[in-house]
Amino acid sequence: MIVYDARQWTLLMILRVHGSVFPKGLCWALPNAIIAALLHWLLRRYTPDADGDGVPDAIQNMTGVDVIWSGYTFVLGFLVVFRNNQAYSRFWEGATLISQVRGEWFNAVSSLFAFTSRKPEKAEQVYAFRQLLIRLASMMYCAALQQVCDTDADDSLQILDTEGIAPGHLEFLEAANDQCEVLLQWVQQLIIESHDAGVVDVPPPILSRAFQELSRGIVTLNNARKIKDIPFPFPYAQMLVCMLVVHWLVTPMLASLVIESWWWAAVMSFLVTGSFWTLMHIAMEIDQPFGADANDLPIKAMMKDYNRSLLSLLNSATQKAPTFALHKPTPAFVQSKDANLTFSIRKRLIRSSSEEDSEFHFRESERLRNSEAFTRLHTDSGSGTPRERTFSERMNAHEAQAPQGADATEGQDASDSKLAVAEESFSAQKPAESILSRGFIEMI
Repeated sequence: MIVYDARQWTLLMILRVHGSVFPKGLCWALPNAIIAALLHWLLRRYTPDADGDGVPDAIQNMTGVDVIWSGYTFVLGFLVVFRNNQAYSRFWEGATLISQVRGEWFNAVSSLFAFTSRKPEKAEQVYAFRQLLIRLASMMYCAALQQVCDTDADDSLQILDTEGIAPGHLEFLEAANDQCEVLLQWVQQLIIESHDAGVVDVPPPILSRAFQELSRGIVTLNNARKIKDIPFPFPYAQMLVCMLVVHWLVTPMLASLVIESWWWAAVMSFLVTGSFWTLMHIAMEIDQPFGADANDLPIKAMMKDYNRSLLSLLNSATQKAPTFALHKPTPAFVQSKDANLTFSIRKRLIRSSSEEDSEFHFRESERLRNSEAFTRLHTDSGSGTPRERTFSERMNAHEAQAPQGADATEGQDASDSKLAVAEESFSAQKPAESILSRGFIEMI
């Protein structure tokens, strides 16, 4: 498969030959243009002109043909576009299905690694189970790719080494009619035997998940095989090619009769026939996504990537979850990429009187205002793009409006107003149901 940057529309993409259908379309377009030029010259030189007006009699007898030919060209274009849509659907379906097979089987192997016993006395058996499992999984995915791919005799896919596997089993596998089904049966049998021996130490209902993923993978593989085994319907393909050949033969004749300049007759024939045949070759190129052609799926790269994923499961760091040091959370503000200041909040349910709730709000508000994080937020928010005022900005604005030198009563009123601003800010930041049941938001 050709990998390119779709965001760059440059002439370098047009000039690329590897994997392009332009050379194939050129094989049809160039002879057609030459034929159109020759017919134009012969028509003007040897066709009789009975009335002597300079227009050959053959051209005068072409009235109405262009209308019928336009309808024929429209139907042909519709059929070619439909053929391309079907080919792309097959291509994308094949890519989707083979990726699903990879995902299902890798998930099964990963789950089985997690299901193995942690008992020290089972360590050696667990090691042998994992080593054999990833080798069978690698061979199974390789056999699956070989079933759907048209590869040459010298093309080979990479698998993990088979050292340690019984030679008799490998000989039987080589002669098997369907290697993928045999390998699947071996994997399932290995799971059952390991579960009986205590190597896979999970309850059967949980273990059934691995069997489900293995079965879904083989079913998806059979769906992918239909793309290789069942081609595009022959009658449709036959009729389409026949119409293209007729179009290729008639186009230079009509161009030489209708167009006055032999140069433009050749150019138009080249463009029209080249476009139709190029589209047809696109459909033929992507109709079978599995193979070794330039525009086929990267089967070898997919196999190597799968093997790397399997080997990563053997790493000791993968087999043990990372530790996490839990620290006491502290108030902090985080600036996101879009320059909006946010903070982490959590709910705290407090069963207390309304007076205690008010004191809690006021205490937390004062702590937030005096913290370093609040100072940093206040400094950064002095300028910038228009946005909704934050909780701290609303409190500062309200404090600035309060008269200086107020008595204790007025100070209490100002505190109550601050509390109202805080409650308004909290209500705007959380849904209504988050502050029901006398619940409050605490900064952490």
